[in-house]
Amino acid sequence: MNRQISEIRSGTKHGPVSSYVNAANIADLNPFVLWDHFYIPQVEGIAGFGFHGHSGVATISYPQIGDIEHEDTSGHDGFLQAGGVQIMSAGAGVLHKETVHSNNKVADAFQLWTALPVKGQELGPVTYSTVQQGELPIIKELGATTKVIVGHYKNKKSPAQAPVDMTYLHTNLKANSHWVYSIEQSQTTAFIYVRHGAVIIENIQISEGELAIFEKESSQ
Repeated sequence: MNRQISEIRSGTKHGPVSSYVNAANIADLNPFVLWDHFYIPQVEGIAGFGFHGHSGVATISYPQIGDIEHEDTSGHDGFLQAGGVQIMSAGAGVLHKETVHSNNKVADAFQLWTALPVKGQELGPVTYSTVQQGELPIIKELGATTKVIVGHYKNKKSPAQAPVDMTYLHTNLKANSHWVYSIEQSQTTAFIYVRHGAVIIENIQISEGELAIFEKESSQ
């Protein structure tokens, strides 16, 4: 049984950020409430986001080029290297800031947010799960290399602790290769983002910078 693609989004650009979720379509990706691609090809000075607040969500930061320095008002701070992942469950509320340290003046990162479960977490304390790139499992297959950012794949499990049942994979495919992934039945929402190049799924092409959403139910 295959889930078909139901929608392809090109995103909306706001300065260095391309956003793929807004008030009109947020329900389509439940429990995910944000998917942003942050890219600056020529960083001048310090990039990032000053102190701002979150509550009721978990923010999942995944930098590709450049590192992210994090600090919040409760005294937590840390440094996330490119290729690693940090999950911040904001609970009842937290103020924090993120400073991006570019690599050769380039900064490239992704942010995925998920709503927190009502019971035990939505109004709970802020928690963190930070895993550097060297700690994330990598699976090499014929024509494909997959990093397990969150969840599990091919009996390999990421040590990152997410507040919801989810799988987050980063797969690099060689040209003209074939890759198959079986979506967990318990995970009703699924989407794919193409960072470079293009992929074809069930005769539908998804190009660089596009996000494709799969239908909720499987078809024969």
